[in-house]
Amino acid sequence: MAARPDQFYWDSCAWLGLINGDDDKKEPLEHLYGKARRGEIELWTSTIAIVEINRLGTEMQDPKPLDKAWLRIIDDVLLQRFVKLVPLDFDIATRARCIVRETPNLQKKWDAAHIASALRWNIATLHTYDKSDLLHLDGHFRCDDGQELRIVRPDGDAGLLFGKAAEE
Repeated sequence: MAARPDQFYWDSCAWLGLINGDDDKKEPLEHLYGKARRGEIELWTSTIAIVEINRLGTEMQDPKPLDKAWLRIIDDVLLQRFVKLVPLDFDIATRARCIVRETPNLQKKWDAAHIASALRWNIATLHTYDKSDLLHLDGHFRCDDGQELRIVRPDGDAGLLFGKAAEE
């Protein structure tokens, strides 16, 4: 039986960094995305990301309604067969509610839902660029299978082993 590929959970900050091609994020994210496309790793995210990633960086100042053509760029990246979308079900939602109520310095409820999703599906590495809300929580949670949840910046070369922790 073949070994299961390494799994990484991306919050919306990671997806936005990839979609917007942010200079400081582009290289590691494109590398990991390419590995997922080739089946070398798995990328997971919550269906919440579909809501959170609702516009490109270039559209931030544009008046609504936004041009629907730009939405295709987002969907072409996020809605791929190799991206595993986790539904926000009752169990994940109630767990996220507890996480946001019980975790000091966790302000964004959607971030709690991303954490709850990773914990439920035993994705032991959560990639984010959210220093104020998530990176400081590295090692604070355990997945359902007992693994420690690593919350780190993406590192395209090595994933978890050399991921940049919250202290950086």
